[in-house]
Order: sequence, then structure tokens, then C-alpha cells
Amino acid sequence: MRYIFIALAFFACKIGAPKNDTPISTEKLDTITSTPPAIIAQPALFEKAFIKGTTEKGRTQDINLYGVTIGKLKITTGRIVACDPLHIDEYGLPFTQVFPTGEFPVQLSIAGVEGEEMVAFARIKFSDEPVVKWELALLEGQKPLPVGDEEIHGYGVDAGVGIFMDQDAIKGLNPKQIWEMESKHELFKEMDKHYHPDWRYTMYSFGSYNLAAFTTGVGDGRYATYIGYDAAGNPCRLTTDFKLFDWKNK
Repeated sequence: MRYIFIALAFFACKIGAPKNDTPISTEKLDTITSTPPAIIAQPALFEKAFIKGTTEKGRTQDINLYGVTIGKLKITTGRIVACDPLHIDEYGLPFTQVFPTGEFPVQLSIAGVEGEEMVAFARIKFSDEPVVKWELALLEGQKPLPVGDEEIHGYGVDAGVGIFMDQDAIKGLNPKQIWEMESKHELFKEMDKHYHPDWRYTMYSFGSYNLAAFTTGVGDGRYATYIGYDAAGNPCRLTTDFKLFDWKNK
């Protein structure tokens, strides 16, 4: 399947959006302004998309991009899960790569045109080292695929929201909490506190754990996650692509 930036859907389709009476957050966003590392690996957009002032060609007009930091994710085992929060109990499986442990910034790349915005990419940044190689993140049993291949591995989204969390944090979510997240929409209520037209997020804490939740591009779909490695072979980024741009055909 060929991926393109769907400019019309961007503004006309607000999948997973909060109710119209949800107040727009007045918080000051933690915009990424630091000097980025050298961009070595392709696709360059995986890094450029988080740099304030970046402009990327869309189908009909230029798309403005900038990055924000939404908080720090606690990683205790190094086994990271990315999935739809409504399916944690079924699809909350970790990637095979073991990542550094500690607390690391979760960052969103925001794409905007004419006052409307959405999340283009989400990432965990483990270090400031430049990425020299990208690989598709895999679950156990999945075969490696080339970056840029039309076939992908990824997680399905039905609620217009994705998450990052440590595998150990799943143990901290008892069945009642999962039920409340799903049936009472507790997670989504927390996200509404950080609503910006038309994207939202939260760093959701429970006990000694937390997870990062954010809206996914134009909403539902299947999204791939990629690992960026530094020159020493250590993972320095974990980035999910919400398929807004046709970077595979450049």
C-alpha cells in the first residue's frame, strides 16, 4: 500500500477526537528547540520531523512540523510495548530489542496546516547520539523487513490512540484499572486535559508506573515502529510512524 499525506482527511476527519465542548489546553508546550544531532540515516524525515521549522511537501501544500516533549517514560525492564491502549490485555507484547532502562523523554512530531494539527510521529529518545541505522521493530516470531518496504509489521489502532509503556508496567494494571481505562474512558479523560486542535496526549501514572498516550495521525490504522541505532550499535530512538508522509517513495 502506498502511503501519502492525506491533506483533506487531515482537516475533515477527526477520528478519536474529544467532544466539541472539550476545552483547548492553555498549557505551554515543551517545544523541542535544542540543536539536533547530525542526520545520517535515511529516512531523514524520522529526525527532521521533530525539528522546529521543518517544512515537508504534502500533496497540495507544504506541511509545517515541530516537536514537543510530553514527559518522561519510566523504563524498568528495557522491554517496551507499543499498542492501542484498549487492547493492552491482548496485544501488549514487547519488542524483541532490549532498550536502556531509566526515564527517557517521549516526544511527538506535530504536523500543521492553517491552524489545524495532528501527530505525525511519536518517539522515545534514549540519547542525543545521531542515528546511523534504522530497523523495523519486531515482536517475537516476526521476520525482519527492510526499512521502506511496502510490507510492515505494526500495531492496529481502533481508538485513535497509541501508547508506549514498559512491559513491567502492564503488571501494575490490574483488571479493574484496565476496565476503567476502557469502559470509563479514564485514559481519554486524562488526554482531554492536554487537548490541542486536533491532537492530545497524557503521561498516565498508576502506582510506580506510567505510560505515554497520544493520538495517532488521522486516527485508526496500522502503524509501524522503527529503532534507530547509534554508531556503537546502541538503540537511541524508538519511533512510530503514523503514515502521514510518503517517505518510502522518495
